[in-house]
Amino acid sequence: MKVLHVMPFPGIGGTEVATRRIADAVLPFGVRGTALLLQPTKEQITYFEDAGIPCLTGFRRPEPSFVREAPRFLRDSWAIARACTAFDVVHCADVTAAYRIAVAGRLARRPVLCHVRNRQVELARRSRIFIGLANHFVFVSSNTQKHFPMRFPKMRTSIVYDGVETPPRIGREEREASAAALRAEFGLPADTMIAGMFARVNPQKDYGTLIRAAAILRDQHPRLRFLVVGDNDRVPLNRQHFKHVQELARAAGVLDRFIFTGHRDDVQRLMLAIDICVLCTHFEGLPLVLLEAMAVGLPCVATAVDGIPEALTDGVTGLLHAHGDATGLAAAIVRLVGEDEFAKILALNARGEAERRFGQERFARDMYTLYTRLGRA
Repeated sequence: MKVLHVMPFPGIGGTEVATRRIADAVLPFGVRGTALLLQPTKEQITYFEDAGIPCLTGFRRPEPSFVREAPRFLRDSWAIARACTAFDVVHCADVTAAYRIAVAGRLARRPVLCHVRNRQVELARRSRIFIGLANHFVFVSSNTQKHFPMRFPKMRTSIVYDGVETPPRIGREEREASAAALRAEFGLPADTMIAGMFARVNPQKDYGTLIRAAAILRDQHPRLRFLVVGDNDRVPLNRQHFKHVQELARAAGVLDRFIFTGHRDDVQRLMLAIDICVLCTHFEGLPLVLLEAMAVGLPCVATAVDGIPEALTDGVTGLLHAHGDATGLAAAIVRLVGEDEFAKILALNARGEAERRFGQERFARDMYTLYTRLGRA
């Protein structure tokens, strides 16, 4: 079976990471993935090709239209449709991809699968028409499906929780060595406490609330630092927002408490070296980074929005805070930093939950089953 993964965005973010994970997961079942890049960047091409996933580029991105631009839209769609005929399933990695590519998939007479990864509050009528041409919609969480502004028959929808590999348990000595190496890399004292946020510096992420929480904790916890791991310069929007975030931190008097690493390929190593994981965000479907942190046994605190409470149970496998609540976030961080035994219990429970509900084997099987069903329809 051959699957064409349609990537609508430039650069490398959660959508790209999730797509590569899918391609890797179903490979043992004989499913071969190829990435169609609608806004290709060198980093993006390298990211997929390094994983053995060929990339298709050079196509004009279709601009859906019914009126003046309709002829050009159809020409661009036909060009992509010809490429789609070589595949069994066209997998749109995001709603934006379905908006642009569903017509091409239909022209090629191939099933079009649309992955819905984030909350969609409103969709214009024209968007609904083009997105609705996808044959099937797969949601990353129940909440994401519940709040999707389009309704479909049950046979056209699925919920598939993402999956992650649970790494072997790491001993105390290895963790301490990783922690020491990380602190040395960034010139931090050995007793520094590190809260890591693994997310691109993008308006979707609620860095404003994280900065306000850091300001609350500044005097009370002078050893605390915030490590931000994620793109802040490769994509123009992220680069622009990074300047805004820096200004917010400077105005709050906590810029010296933040370390921005930019994109990193050694996320798991960094996770093993920090003390807690923080995900402060405006909206999320089901964040992979949270599942990764749980799988490595890292105590987590996250914003209670969208699908996050489906992954993280407050007080059992992590701590949740209300959206925009800097005081609540600060209190959760203090609790994880200050109550070592409690943090260890949460981390242990989180790892067990990741193994039980979000394992890679279950995820691979679910995706393969869905591909097979669509390919035979």
